[in-house]
Amino acid sequence: MDFHFSKENQVLCSIHPTDTSYRSATILTHYLEKITKLNFSLESNEKLLNQVIFKTSNQYGHNGFAYYTAQSTDHTELIFESENEQAFVYAVYDLLERLVGCRYFTPDVDFIPAYPNLSIALDHYSYVPPIEYREIYYKAFENKAFAEKHKAAQSKVHEGWGFWCHSFQDLLPSSKYFNEHPEYFALLNGERHPQGEPCLSNPEVQKIMIENLKKFMDEKPECRYWSVSQNDDNNYCQCEHCKKIDDYDESPMGSVLNFVNHVADTYPDKVISTLSYWYTRKPPKHTRPTKNVHIMTCNIEANRGLPIAIDPTSKESKEELEFWASISQNVSLWDYNIQFRNLVSPFPNLRTLAPNMQFFVKNNVKLLFSQCNREIGGEWSDLRGYLLAKLAWDPYCDVNAHLEDFCKGYYQEGAPFILEYIKTIHDAQEKHNHRLDIFGNPEDAKKTFLTKKLFKYYVELFDKAKASVAYDEDLLLRVQVAALPIDYAGIYLKYGTPKQQLERIARFAKVARKCQLHMVEEWKITVDQFVTDALSQLDL
Repeated sequence: MDFHFSKENQVLCSIHPTDTSYRSATILTHYLEKITKLNFSLESNEKLLNQVIFKTSNQYGHNGFAYYTAQSTDHTELIFESENEQAFVYAVYDLLERLVGCRYFTPDVDFIPAYPNLSIALDHYSYVPPIEYREIYYKAFENKAFAEKHKAAQSKVHEGWGFWCHSFQDLLPSSKYFNEHPEYFALLNGERHPQGEPCLSNPEVQKIMIENLKKFMDEKPECRYWSVSQNDDNNYCQCEHCKKIDDYDESPMGSVLNFVNHVADTYPDKVISTLSYWYTRKPPKHTRPTKNVHIMTCNIEANRGLPIAIDPTSKESKEELEFWASISQNVSLWDYNIQFRNLVSPFPNLRTLAPNMQFFVKNNVKLLFSQCNREIGGEWSDLRGYLLAKLAWDPYCDVNAHLEDFCKGYYQEGAPFILEYIKTIHDAQEKHNHRLDIFGNPEDAKKTFLTKKLFKYYVELFDKAKASVAYDEDLLLRVQVAALPIDYAGIYLKYGTPKQQLERIARFAKVARKCQLHMVEEWKITVDQFVTDALSQLDL
């Protein structure tokens, strides 16, 4: 059924929000006005022949939705259904993207089509994402509006979470309790330690931590997710009672999970997350997480050059996730998708994003934290973030279509050359079955996807891409930023003559300043340090 928003410079629909859907209705109105150049009003009581209606429904989970058309006796309705305000917002952005053609490339770059006569063909569409919490840890997703457009949580603030991780120190701070009650803390080598974990078998400790958690929950009633998890150390309690629990489960996860289950039973309306990390990586033999407990595991060791499900070198990460999936319907995952020691270096992992996301969903991953670059920029920060968001929402989407769509919309005339670069470097990585280590460097790839011959071809492709968009300063900068990884690799590997290196270093520094790139290694090496070091090694 066709639903008409406008025709012949006339508004044909009225929009009727509820309190829960007012924000989403405002967003819809804003975009309709940009698309049609007409004025749509939420304040009018006038009911036109076509009406947009919002209905609250609990059929679609926490952030799923439906939208569909219906014919009434005297008018046509476009109906949005969801459980809450956030899901209504997701539904509106989804319709605008799927049926109208809007695109949201970055927080500053989108595509809004112009349709004086705007109508959509729609019967019924509904979707419930298999991953209920999706956070893409790139700077762009710190922008709430941009994150919402991609139906993802606002990054960095960990939207919807009261505690994110390592919360034992908040629930039982040693500065408050240790002096009077050292028995509340870990027994190690016969002594209680203020920097140790809580003694989780102690009933008084359990009571205090649960009461303290309640206070935090009261301060943030809107938060659904609460991490009740170990501190970032290895100092777990080895007293007689804790050890008995851990021996029974053949893992220190035993005492942790027993306590976390108790917390979850106390707060059945909350999602309680805990870490499978460091000393709790080995799953417990007997204890099982309760219904509202999510186990957050991580796959830091996994090879990013092959899908985790079929890569022999990622066996540990694969089996750990599969084990938790075998005993719990609710698994959380801390995933890693970039090269952290060389943030700007080529890291051709785009082809493994989809099979990995599908593997995660098959293994009951309901909460996903996709760790990328905490800094501004980095290799393919815009493109990779875009693809990760699409896959986190729908792991079986056509990721290649999204990749082409992004490149054609964002790089425009430069897209054919950039798509050829992406294809070539990924083909080379696959041909050599090159392991992609998140702590690797360009030197590792000198004989695979960063050979001198391939490097020369990459440079030629980006030169053509730059020339194709030289007429537009903004487009040119986007292509120059996309080319930074090749300049970075060339500097790192000392490819070319000293004169070529000097030009490459100067170009890298100039583009980095323009795009506000600050770090080339997480936490450690700045662009200025990298450039200074590269210049010092030139033999001019």
